[in-house]
Amino acid sequence: MLQINTGKLYARGVGRTNQLRGVLYSNLELCYGYDVATAAGTLRETDGMRGNRAIVYEIEERIEQAEVGPGFLISHTIGPFLIDFAALATFGLRAIVSPDPAVVDRLTSKAPGLASYDPPSKFIRRYFDERIALQEGEIARFKELVDQLLALDRRHFLGAMRAIRTFVTALHRMRDDLALAYTLLVSAVESLAQEFDGYTTSWKDVDERKRVPVDRALAKASKRTGNAVREAILGSEHASLARRYRAFVLHHVDRDYFRAPDLIAGAAIARHELGEALRQAYVLRSRYVHNVRQLPDAITLSDGDREAAEVDRRPVLSFQGLVRLTHHVITAFIANGPTTTHEPYNYTREQAGVVMVPLAPEMWVGMPLMSAKQARQRLEGHLEQLVPVLMNAPNATVTDLRPIFPDMERLAKSCAKLERSQLLTLYALFARLIPKHDHSAKLDALIEQHMDVIGAPSSEALVARTIFGMLEAWSIDVHREALEQYIAARVTPSGLQAPRILEAAMCLALAERFRVARRYKEAREWVGFAVEACPGHQAVRDLEERFSYRKRVDWQNALMPRLALRRAPKHKPSPSAISDSSAEL
Repeated sequence: MLQINTGKLYARGVGRTNQLRGVLYSNLELCYGYDVATAAGTLRETDGMRGNRAIVYEIEERIEQAEVGPGFLISHTIGPFLIDFAALATFGLRAIVSPDPAVVDRLTSKAPGLASYDPPSKFIRRYFDERIALQEGEIARFKELVDQLLALDRRHFLGAMRAIRTFVTALHRMRDDLALAYTLLVSAVESLAQEFDGYTTSWKDVDERKRVPVDRALAKASKRTGNAVREAILGSEHASLARRYRAFVLHHVDRDYFRAPDLIAGAAIARHELGEALRQAYVLRSRYVHNVRQLPDAITLSDGDREAAEVDRRPVLSFQGLVRLTHHVITAFIANGPTTTHEPYNYTREQAGVVMVPLAPEMWVGMPLMSAKQARQRLEGHLEQLVPVLMNAPNATVTDLRPIFPDMERLAKSCAKLERSQLLTLYALFARLIPKHDHSAKLDALIEQHMDVIGAPSSEALVARTIFGMLEAWSIDVHREALEQYIAARVTPSGLQAPRILEAAMCLALAERFRVARRYKEAREWVGFAVEACPGHQAVRDLEERFSYRKRVDWQNALMPRLALRRAPKHKPSPSAISDSSAEL
């Protein structure tokens, strides 16, 4: 929110301003008359009474000129700005700043925490001190950091803020889990390395266990062939994340890092130790992520001055060393990043309180079809509406799809095989709900023409045949393979995702066929799969509990009573089940 508030991302300029004020809490002591005024807001001291940790935060909120149309934004309120500035102040002023006073009290307490017999202040200098007197020089450096951060282009700003938040989260975890805090400190810079290092994978980056055998196999091949094979492998190969992390850090560590005025002789890490220390830091990060391994004792023994410990004759960064190094790298990244003065940018989804959620099918399933690629989504949306109708759910309706029949006719003639199957399955399911005189003759003809393809085993055909009761056209084993393929493909870009209760019905339909074929073990297994496909649904649980080799698995009556009508004298579902976006037909 802080960069958005500068107005540099606005296309229409600032249309409204608000003066906002809130309270932060910190172990900082602001001197009287020395407000911390930055481009992202101002910190002001309060009454200064002993033990009072409150600091006033003020900011002028700038809202972009609204577009012509309904609705306008009055204010985001102070909350989002408090959260963002607290993280930035914690990082830039090297202190604990939070909207929650309990956080400050907990982290600055001298009592031992869950992670160690020692408080966080024993591991890292300054940040967790009881009180920190803020100096004029520190205020000036913080202002410069804020200016540099807000001047970054949007992509680099977002990367820097992610790293800062991860850094601050690591500090907050120091009382609870030292290994997690260490991992987060490594991850703060790793996130920058993976997005901004511009690293290009070379052949030497490939794991030696793969690289050496390939080199041997290509020894007698021509140079052109060898290079082509290696390039093909590199196209899908990921460079070592540990190597990229080390390279990124070393690139941002300049000579000043080893000449900082507050270094303690004999405690600071040497340049020749840094490469191996970074390698070990990443090893410790990976051990925690993959095995929840704790840190070596040499690191968990508190010593807030030393920046490196020795483990198996190798230098390993201590918390003090890792915090100082991570802070330096993030600061250097901000100082050297590309800047912009005006960058029109669609920040809507990045505003505080904005969430993206899928719209209900009735909002879009009947909209004009612009591309055959929309067929799968429309089929899934129609199924989401159709299943409650088949379940006789109160007020269940489906959207009238007749207005988009011309779109379906046009697209189904020339689209790919999969998309044609999805379009024609969508039409076939809907056509069962409307009178025959409302059908599309062209789509009926296309179904007749392509029946061999759309009726062949596929996810779409499985769904349609389950609903229509036409599974007997497949052998049991083909039916099982189609269902297994549906399950395997449902999370892929081209897969189909039916409502859970329909997925349970598909499992139960197969179970019934196995029961009839006296393959009882498989029948019981698929009844169990149905329960696990739709956990918590009592009707499915009841079918499992009452399962008998002698009794039909009557999933239609149990789950979708509307489908049970097809076993009675034939009549179609009432058109009253169909609605458009505004009213029932």
